Amino acid sequence: MSYDQLVYLSQTVGLIWLMGFFLIVLIRAYSPSRRASYEAAARSILEPDPEEEVTE
Repeated sequence: MSYDQLVYLSQTVGLIWLMGFFLIVLIRAYSPSRRASYEAAARSILEPDPEEEVTE
């Protein structure tokens, strides 16, 4: 196997692997079945901590 063939193979396999990984991430991120867990995670940082509530 020459250097040129090795470079071509690594670039092709790397591109296919990265495209596949990107598609998997995209499908998981926009899956309707995961929407509720993502919404809960997004709002969890906004929930007030009961210990830090100021009572007046």
